[in-house]
Amino acid sequence: MLKGILLSIAASSLFGFIYYYPVFLKPLFVIDIFCWRLLMSFPAILILITIERQWSVIFALFNRIRTEPLFLLGLLTSSFLLGIQMLIFVWAPLTGHGLSASVGYFLLPLIMVICGQIVYKEKLSFLQKIAVGIAALGVSIEFYVTGAFSWETVVIAVGYPVYFILRRKLQIEGLAGTFSDFFFIFIGCFIYFIVSYDLTKIADELITFPIYIPMLGIITAIAFAMYFLARRLLPLGLFGLLGYVEPILLTIVSVLFLNESIPSDQIISYGLIWLSVCLLALEGGIFILKSMKRKIIY
Repeated sequence: MLKGILLSIAASSLFGFIYYYPVFLKPLFVIDIFCWRLLMSFPAILILITIERQWSVIFALFNRIRTEPLFLLGLLTSSFLLGIQMLIFVWAPLTGHGLSASVGYFLLPLIMVICGQIVYKEKLSFLQKIAVGIAALGVSIEFYVTGAFSWETVVIAVGYPVYFILRRKLQIEGLAGTFSDFFFIFIGCFIYFIVSYDLTKIADELITFPIYIPMLGIITAIAFAMYFLARRLLPLGLFGLLGYVEPILLTIVSVLFLNESIPSDQIISYGLIWLSVCLLALEGGIFILKSMKRKIIY
């Protein structure tokens, strides 16, 4: 279990580093950095599939595409939703919106809880009800003070649950779903390069960033590999709880390295949102401890 915990924290740390990474690639455009990341990391995804011996699952995926035309539309939609999130992940730290994007990642577990109740009729626990109430109060204060909630926060907090619900509906969880999403985004990036780039421009950017561009793909692939391995080694509850590490690191990166700060009139709303997430984390920790205690008894 310790190995899984360390792998999960290491994966979150690498994703936190990738959040800052676009700064190294200035003055490239956001879309260019986004496409380089996909083009460099997709081959590593293929290597991961080979190591995991999951090609039979990938072949089954393509066979399903052949027999179910509407399934392809669902996969394209899933890739589009993930592509938007990955694009924001590059755009936010470059444009001074890293902190507001990190709030979206903090709100994500709460929105998932709400979606579970609405879509899957899951019942909210006592702590979950309190957490949702506190988060709702924080969002209300944010609206009252600023007149709006940053669009990137909303897109992350709401877009990811829609993406996860769609993936569950399509039954493409796991490595097959990741391959599908990356595959279609890779095709889109490849087309963008064909239309917008020529060999000279590609060579110029590789010469200008001979280490940073390849390393972007390598680090992304290593982070995903650690993430998948940790998910396999850890109980689902503990794995989900460790997921809170990433938004914490994104906030730290935004404040310490991207020189962003929380406006004084938003401290209360941000604090309430973070408090609500702490309550969810507390409930997850209690559940894990109870589960471990039952295993010891039996």
